Amino acid sequence: MQHWIKSSVVASVLLTGCSLLQTEPTETVSQAETVPELKVPAGLKAPAKPAKFDIPDSKQANTAVDIRSPALVLGTASSSRVEEGDKLSRVWFDRNDYTGDLVPFLKQMLQTQFAEQGIELSSDEQGLNYTTGWIARSEEEGFWFWKSSQQQEQARYNISIEPRPHGRSASVTVTMLEHQYFTPEAELSKSDTKRQEVALLNQIIDRIGKEEIIVARANKAKAPDVSLEPGMDAEGNPALVTPQPIDVTWSQLEALFTELNLNVTDINRSAFTYYLNYEKSEPGFWSKIWGSEAKPVLPLPAGEYQLVLSRADKQTAISLRDKNGTSLDAETTLALHEPFVQAIRLARIEL
Repeated sequence: MQHWIKSSVVASVLLTGCSLLQTEPTETVSQAETVPELKVPAGLKAPAKPAKFDIPDSKQANTAVDIRSPALVLGTASSSRVEEGDKLSRVWFDRNDYTGDLVPFLKQMLQTQFAEQGIELSSDEQGLNYTTGWIARSEEEGFWFWKSSQQQEQARYNISIEPRPHGRSASVTVTMLEHQYFTPEAELSKSDTKRQEVALLNQIIDRIGKEEIIVARANKAKAPDVSLEPGMDAEGNPALVTPQPIDVTWSQLEALFTELNLNVTDINRSAFTYYLNYEKSEPGFWSKIWGSEAKPVLPLPAGEYQLVLSRADKQTAISLRDKNGTSLDAETTLALHEPFVQAIRLARIEL
């Protein structure tokens, strides 16, 4: 009986100890939360508090923040460039092979751009400052047979061309003059005004870029002028003569060989000599089906040849010779002229 009582007392003590252990962390946390402020003894300086990083209370109302990417002028035309840090809606153009005389080209492009869109465009006496008519923006409402167009806003712009004194560069600047809106959502902020100016300027740049592509294709389609003529080299041998310098002629010959089915086997640059192998090729099956243009055929048997360049009275003589370096006769050289002219036009080189 006494043993049972002792055991009960021991168990009771153990349970009491466990409850005390369980409550200690709670008491510790409570003490940590109520730590009093540090008391600095007299004569000592208090440590700095990290209050400089605290965000002060503000009584200002919340304002909307524009999270859109900034409006950028896109210099997509080959003649256009944008100056970094420019605050205006402006782009610069430089004269190149596609623009020709720059200012007349820009004037023509502006007139073409707005004529295609059916927008009125008026200019001053010098033709350097333009004012557009109303450019409207509408949105479609409804669907199917009940669809209608609702005008949202309209604006007028000033477009100015400022050429540099040398005439090889000019800037085009777009500025909004007036804006009208017909729905509350269409009212413009300062950043929205800049966006619309940049959007119109990018349309102008894009139209100029398309015109440059048209001019480039037209230039590429033009048959080059061929100045190659039958003649003689400095030694009196029959040859084909071009007014191009010998180095310029040498640099263009490989493009010519491609059109004439001449394969280069060796080169002697110091003697201006190409060693060639000529193979006559018949048009393939698909070339006949699709009507592909046949390459010119030389009036020569297949085999090995030499092509030698030499200077002849401020001109360059092109002499095609056999594999031993013997010049071809005058009749054969004369017959070579027409295939060479055709190959020059196909290769679009200047000889």
